[in-house]
Amino acid sequence: MAQGPALVVRFSSLGDVLLAAHVPGFLRMARPGRRVLFVTKERYGDILRGHPDVDRFYRLEDRTSDPAAPSPLGVVGSLGDLGAALRREGVEEVFDLQQNIRSSRLIASLRDVKTTSPPKHPLRRRMMVYARWLRPKPLPPLLQTYREMAGLPSDAPLRPWLRLALSDNERKRAHPPEGARPFALLSVGARWATKRWPAASFVELARRMEAELGLDARFAIGPDETALAEELRALLSSERRGAIVTAGFRELAALASYAAAIVSNDSAVLHLGPALGVPALGIFGSTVPGFGFAYQGPHDAVAEIELGCRPCDVHGKNRCPLGHHRCMKNLTPEIAFRALRGMLESSGEARREGQAGARPAEIAPR
Repeated sequence: MAQGPALVVRFSSLGDVLLAAHVPGFLRMARPGRRVLFVTKERYGDILRGHPDVDRFYRLEDRTSDPAAPSPLGVVGSLGDLGAALRREGVEEVFDLQQNIRSSRLIASLRDVKTTSPPKHPLRRRMMVYARWLRPKPLPPLLQTYREMAGLPSDAPLRPWLRLALSDNERKRAHPPEGARPFALLSVGARWATKRWPAASFVELARRMEAELGLDARFAIGPDETALAEELRALLSSERRGAIVTAGFRELAALASYAAAIVSNDSAVLHLGPALGVPALGIFGSTVPGFGFAYQGPHDAVAEIELGCRPCDVHGKNRCPLGHHRCMKNLTPEIAFRALRGMLESSGEARREGQAGARPAEIAPR
């Protein structure tokens, strides 16, 4: 068994990095006190800052970070720079979650290290898209795969690493006003058009939440999603437009740490749920939970409808190949509301059952 530092490699993308960031905690759970290093792209350094289970970050330079912003302790440089620095660390075991040419080059430069690579199943995902009649078996949630890779049971508890990484000042700035009602964070955007549930459906879900669950809504929009923001503003009354949030991702995470639930399209925001210890409901259209990117947290849920044309792509598309986008248009707010209510009831019951015997550290604050 390796005794030196373990290295976790995941360069991109944001959602994948958020999930990969659970692996250091799994490694420490399997072997307490283990030193863990993490390699990612420079642009993702900010969201990982303060990670409680990473001793040092190594970031592949891409000139995207703000030089004046706080950054993780570690090294920024080219692939060669990172390899040279990591050789001095005496890395003995690498967990290659990226599995591409760059990660292979980096690992090869370290020499004589044990490498563990979890199965990525690209062929099975493509079979789900292009050979559905073969009925390929759905993939397990990725965090289950990562637990097993680290030598843990598949149901080992999750540590909300991002909640612990946020500073007191960050959470204080995001704290809802005194006396404010509980809220759910609704993430309206997504990189690919076929992954976006209509903005009008999010607004109707918010209305049902407020009327029947006593939950206010905060609508998360990416800073570059200006057209979607305008569409959402047109759907909301003037007094409710203040519920639209366009903060940076770390500020959004600080706000989401106070949410009763996260509702998100199949995008990076969905993975804030397990990272913060908040139940997350995934809205799935052109992609499917069987790809392995849903049900990561113990109380997470999914809203979807069955259609013969789903999934139509492994990642998503700019438009529906058949021109109707029924996977999202026919997924009614009622379907999502029932899933959300069931998820909240399940997580609430679990918290009540665990209150009596759990230590304070085992109960993530809401």
